[in-house]
Amino acid sequence: MNERSNNNLELSSYSNDSGLELRTSNLEPTLRSNVIITIDGPAASGKTIAGRRLASRLGYLFVSSGHYYRALAWAAHHDQIDVSKPTAVQHWLDRLLLHPQIIEDALHLFIDGNDVTPHLNNTIVTSLVSPLAALPAVRNFLLTRLRSLADQRNLVMEGRDIGSVVFPEAPWKIYMDASPEERARRRAKEGIIDNVAQRDQQDKTRAAAPLVIPEGAIVIDTTHLSISDTNQAIDEILEKFQNKNK
Repeated sequence: MNERSNNNLELSSYSNDSGLELRTSNLEPTLRSNVIITIDGPAASGKTIAGRRLASRLGYLFVSSGHYYRALAWAAHHDQIDVSKPTAVQHWLDRLLLHPQIIEDALHLFIDGNDVTPHLNNTIVTSLVSPLAALPAVRNFLLTRLRSLADQRNLVMEGRDIGSVVFPEAPWKIYMDASPEERARRRAKEGIIDNVAQRDQQDKTRAAAPLVIPEGAIVIDTTHLSISDTNQAIDEILEKFQNKNK
């Protein structure tokens, strides 16, 4: 890969023409002025589709934290890093350049000058992402980078520890889930080879930032919901959030 440099991020401005606006004037004060909506849940629970649609409606930036971990997994494979050796991973991260860039309203991830976004669903990436994400050095590396996105944009961010660790102060938190069988079916339909049960076990039992339902989150079980039903459920949640903070 190319020579490392700085990790500064510059994001373009946006406008919200959706007609849907979240009222924030009566929220508890935080260190951030931008709005953050977090969506957590296990793999294939529907959070990415729901998050993209919600961000589009609000005019917010959609961020999948999982894409960041997958980008690192691809880079670790490319650089032949043994993810079972935390010290080697730490030294590798110390030299790594990760640069997000918005292209056609979508967030692309560049590592050492290479756009790794097209590789995020590779089979090797899927096999490496959970053990890599379990390393505290990796989570610390990404934590500040994920948080920095909220310095310049309103966000809808989805992942597994967004409402519990990355933005625990966020006033609007959603947790999406579905049965393991339904999530496995969805993965297979997408043509993605993924051991959902194994990833669930890894994500929920890891020592660093395990998958949990964040405090204050509203839970949506999407097992028997269509995409349209899920969107309606999220719209109802938004109304509750708005009414609560009028």
